[in-house]
Amino acid sequence: MARRPRIAIVGLGLVGGSLARALVTGGYRVTGIDWPLVVRRARRGRAITDGATRAEAAAAADVVVLAAPPATNLRLLRRLAKVARPGLVITDVSSVKGEIVREAARLGLRGFVGGHPMAGTEKRGFAASSAGLFRGAAWWIVPGRDRRATRVVRSLVRATGARPIPVDAATHDRAMAFLSHVPQVVAWALLEAARGDAVARLHLRRAGTGFRDMTRLARSPRPLWNDILDANRVEVRRALG
Repeated sequence: MARRPRIAIVGLGLVGGSLARALVTGGYRVTGIDWPLVVRRARRGRAITDGATRAEAAAAADVVVLAAPPATNLRLLRRLAKVARPGLVITDVSSVKGEIVREAARLGLRGFVGGHPMAGTEKRGFAASSAGLFRGAAWWIVPGRDRRATRVVRSLVRATGARPIPVDAATHDRAMAFLSHVPQVVAWALLEAARGDAVARLHLRRAGTGFRDMTRLARSPRPLWNDILDANRVEVRRALG
């Protein structure tokens, strides 16, 4: 029986923490990399089998998952490129694929496979993570130049209960502008419009389920979404038009 790959996850927030929980539950060895306090919480919660605080520690694993915001993942990718050994598989969970796929190619990282799970909530941080977050969800995969790396990532996705779906980066980013990124902007706009009206803001607590459902996303973390919208700005502008 083949040995299961050792996994390193850089970033133990909602998605990274949930991925760690799902894989550890499935019997994988997972090193979680984040700030010391987050790593300690993940250890106590048995969401990881090992912990580290420097991204370079991920290079000792067989598979590295970059689970930070898009701009941070790009910086992490460049750092890993300096220490990556041949055969290292790298993937990410960013909701924008074009930029990081191009950067991986520029850096000569043949083992990079783009990824994006269509699962999440408006909550953030390790405390919001759940081993069942990806169960039944679609997980976009941008196949890399190395077929083995793509097979490895596809296998990990299935281990979480998600369904791997192949896509090219340009198609992914255009679709996400309509299906994810613009809905976030619309949720902010609806809530701010209601708050800005002298009468409506007095009755926000009395809003029905329709308004609450439409504005749930407005509670999502602004810094993360500013990063995402900037990374996919061309397609978001197209979708808004």
